[in-house]
Amino acid sequence: MLENHIFECVDHIYDDIILNGSDELKDIIRQFEDVAGDESPYFLKKGIMLAMTLCLNQLQFQDELFEGVLQEYLEHMMEAIPEMKKTVICRIVVRELEKYIHRQVRIPYHMPLDELAYYILTIFQAEGTHLFTFITDQGKFGCDQCDEEMLDDYASDVFLDELDLKKGDTFSLWYDFGDDYIFDIQIQDIEQHPNVQTLHDIEIMAGEGFGIWEDEHSLLDMYYHDRQAFVEHIQDLGLNLDDFIFEEFDVDTANGALFDDYEFLKHAYMYDEYEM
Repeated sequence: MLENHIFECVDHIYDDIILNGSDELKDIIRQFEDVAGDESPYFLKKGIMLAMTLCLNQLQFQDELFEGVLQEYLEHMMEAIPEMKKTVICRIVVRELEKYIHRQVRIPYHMPLDELAYYILTIFQAEGTHLFTFITDQGKFGCDQCDEEMLDDYASDVFLDELDLKKGDTFSLWYDFGDDYIFDIQIQDIEQHPNVQTLHDIEIMAGEGFGIWEDEHSLLDMYYHDRQAFVEHIQDLGLNLDDFIFEEFDVDTANGALFDDYEFLKHAYMYDEYEM
């Protein structure tokens, strides 16, 4: 019920702005519509909600403040939307296991690095119980649980397109600073689309290998590089092959579970359900 009232309010303000907004705001909206096209109402209404929230938080119900916030948002989005219409095709491998565990994915070019990390960890079957950081030519960008002195900025505050990546460029995601899983990411192509691309447009295109074994990097290496030594080692530990996951990668299954698994892992980082 509350949601319906909010959307009705936003729709009413949207109609009022189009008809009665200041000349300066109307001019910005016209410029924005040229950039955003058919998707301009969606982004304009999103900006209205942002401006409403700021006014409510500051208890300042002034048209000048509201229009000023909305105008700043639209000016920012006019710069961002061209990048939001791009996708990047990446090849992602587990370092030192490149031949055995890898993925090819299509992702939005304009996405926060923390969201990218959640997706990478998801498609490689990580549980999200450890810290992570991106290692790039522009610096290190890690999860919010990392100490500030370890980073140049938090991954949640940096977008992929801000790295100014081009075809052939590489960067890495370092996961679990004790077990040291490193995912190397290579840009294979940058695609242009007529519409804005969102997180729902992410697609796993191909891959091989089930994924990583949480907290068992050395065992995973042994499994792929020396199978006999692996079998003997786990027998010494009182384990057998049934205690390990050896499922084959299936692209349809992976895509079908991708968004739900991503939401679960993201929740773990955002709400500290797990001890990092």
